[in-house]
Amino acid sequence: MFLTSIPAIADDDNEIEGYITAINRQDQSLTVNGIRIFASPETDYDDGLNRFSDLRVNQKVEVEYLNFRGNYIAIEIELED
Repeated sequence: MFLTSIPAIADDDNEIEGYITAINRQDQSLTVNGIRIFASPETDYDDGLNRFSDLRVNQKVEVEYLNFRGNYIAIEIELED
């Protein structure tokens, strides 16, 4: 799944904090606390992260995401201590 922009019609937004347990670079997704979240070109990266390729398994992150038609799309991903 690849989105060129974050859809304006979303049913809610959420936040999750935890360790990255899986990364799929092909479809630009990461799994945190069992939730698969997709990055988009509009995803914002903070606290030492600049792009999706900076993410690593076992990093502790906080992800703000929205649920769009059953897919979770990252709005912001930041490192946590």
